[in-house]
Amino acid sequence: MQTQECSNHNCAPAKEPAMRVADLLTEHSLQLRLETPTGPKRLGQEIVRCAPTEHLDPTPFLDANVLLLTSGIGMNFTEQSIWDGYVERLARVPVSALAFAVGTAHATLPRGLVTACTSHDLPLLEVPTTVPLLKIDQHVENMLQAERIQLLNRGWKLADECARLASRGADIATLLATVYAALEVPIAVYDAFDSLIAQYPETVTWRTGPARTAQPDVLNVTLPMGLSNPCQLAVRLHRSAAEAESLLAPVTSILALHLNRSVAVDAGKHQDMLRFVNRCVAWSESTRSDVANAFHELGLSRRAESALVVADMSGEHAAASWKLRVALHDAFHDVRVAELDERLIAVAQFPREGFPEAAEQLLRTRPDLPLVFRGPTRTIDELRIALVHALDLVRHTDVPVVAPALGLSAVVAAAAGRGARESAEHFLAPLIAHDGQRTTELLPTLRAWLRNDAQPSRTCDELFIHRNSLSYRLRRIEQILGLSLDTLDGKATCLMALRLVELEPY
Repeated sequence: MQTQECSNHNCAPAKEPAMRVADLLTEHSLQLRLETPTGPKRLGQEIVRCAPTEHLDPTPFLDANVLLLTSGIGMNFTEQSIWDGYVERLARVPVSALAFAVGTAHATLPRGLVTACTSHDLPLLEVPTTVPLLKIDQHVENMLQAERIQLLNRGWKLADECARLASRGADIATLLATVYAALEVPIAVYDAFDSLIAQYPETVTWRTGPARTAQPDVLNVTLPMGLSNPCQLAVRLHRSAAEAESLLAPVTSILALHLNRSVAVDAGKHQDMLRFVNRCVAWSESTRSDVANAFHELGLSRRAESALVVADMSGEHAAASWKLRVALHDAFHDVRVAELDERLIAVAQFPREGFPEAAEQLLRTRPDLPLVFRGPTRTIDELRIALVHALDLVRHTDVPVVAPALGLSAVVAAAAGRGARESAEHFLAPLIAHDGQRTTELLPTLRAWLRNDAQPSRTCDELFIHRNSLSYRLRRIEQILGLSLDTLDGKATCLMALRLVELEPY
């Protein structure tokens, strides 16, 4: 599946948060002076807000990465151990820096405070008497507010770009690539079963199932889909979660609408799809005209070629439903989906690239999913035959497969509605009567022999009988049915009769 990188200038990579400790030192109006030998990494610590306080232990009221503002009122002690305890508590929060105003309670910076801050690698900023602490608080708040506005604008521009791409038919992978270009971090979408629906880049490994939530470096954002079990957006965090959440807030609605698109289309035509499927498999009750009318109600074109997908959604495979639905809508312009008896059945038209490419895309959706793809079909009759065949084939596969153009199960089902079943019952009746009167097992033997492709050794192993016993039973079957099992015609006749008698409604 091809994805498009966003080249729009609105989707430039997100910048780092603007407010850092080092930024305070370069602001000449604040006249701050660094009094500790602090390295560049520590000075690069972000500031989330200011915290003016004169408490000796303000830590219960502090958030991580706040800039602590104090005049040291009440700090009339000289013991180094008290200064160490005070700074150690601040470093444990941790605060980004300590701005200490001189002139109010202390003419100069307390020597014990400088020593403690140096020991605990906490940047200590001296605030001169000419600069009130309120000015620092206002400056930091203004800078942070400007950054929040800038971040919000980038978020809305990202959402606008994604909305533009979605309106042009972009798939979910393209939208994720656009978000990736803005955040420069891996991103993925999970369904309600913690199954991965889509991701970008494709090379990144994501956890699924219960282990998914145990990833400390991943931000999970619930998509506003209006569902009791919505999908979630997962982002690998290489920067603050708050910044990522601000950037993602507007675009989550676009992603939710894009995912809901398939659900809304599928839900609107669900009953029509059920009616179409039921008429297709009811050979004896539904005429070709009935099937054609049901197909017309789907709103699909009778002149266009149709692809068919049948997937087993039972048990653990139920988690793949969302991913398969999204893949169908990404591969085709027109899709109709219904779920019946733990099977997902879809009819699709107008592939976005081509039928072979669509088949490849769907077959790799889940390598362990029992799925049958059949396409393209050109007529209503061919589509009906293909549906019956796919419903039978999906019960005998545990991986995605492409169905052949014709299958015996479909031919049997088609013949069943035209008196063939009654003829098959009449044909096998002498064999059934013989087994009932003489307690033999000729019918089970015939069934096992054909199931094992007429291979004597495999049949004997299954029935636990000698090869001579098998030969005797086969000759007796020939006598009762009046045909030769040595010919292809005889084998085919018996196989068709058994399939018709044992035919089950889908």
